[in-house]
Amino acid sequence: MTSPIETYFELGMAHFEARDYAHAVDMFTKALRLSLGDLAETYLYRGNSYAFLGAYDKAMDDFNEALRHNPYLADAYNERGNLLRMQAAYEEAIQDYDAAVTIDSAHYAVYYNRALAYEKIGQYVKAESDLTQAIELNPSIAPSYEMRGQLRAMMQNYDGAIADLKRYLRMGGGHEYDNHSEIQSFIINLRINKFLSRFVPHRFLIGNRLEP
Repeated sequence: MTSPIETYFELGMAHFEARDYAHAVDMFTKALRLSLGDLAETYLYRGNSYAFLGAYDKAMDDFNEALRHNPYLADAYNERGNLLRMQAAYEEAIQDYDAAVTIDSAHYAVYYNRALAYEKIGQYVKAESDLTQAIELNPSIAPSYEMRGQLRAMMQNYDGAIADLKRYLRMGGGHEYDNHSEIQSFIINLRINKFLSRFVPHRFLIGNRLEP
């Protein structure tokens, strides 16, 4: 016979996977009131639900509670890091991502997220390294190639940038994220820059960054 805690948690997960986050919060809250089961996981998923609902303070509280119950929960560090990054607390976010990969070195999403934080503070070499690690762990995520391509372009690694961006387009990312034509034009600019870089100082080249 299924216990109430399992029923509420499973119902919460069903609502969460259906993107019905308000009802997911209700179910996870009922599970937590029984104080049974894996409380860390329940707080984590309620925190994720709150985050999708835009209730960021409540989400942060739940991620903190998840880590209080289980300080080795890599996903909780990752999600708390994402919230901190959204609030432009990049150094604090990186600390959480560091903790996450220390616990789970195969967590490809953490490397991608940490790369986003590194990029924001101008640490492009570290961001590129993290994206390379994310791609090695999961080569099917198109945005990893697009972001690494842009970083390589900024670092004047034109061959690497062009290869990454072409891979991104072949994977359909340009259509999925509605930037196919922009990426194509950017690749043309990079090819021009690759040729001109032999004769023209970098500051006179066409932009090496794709503007949003």
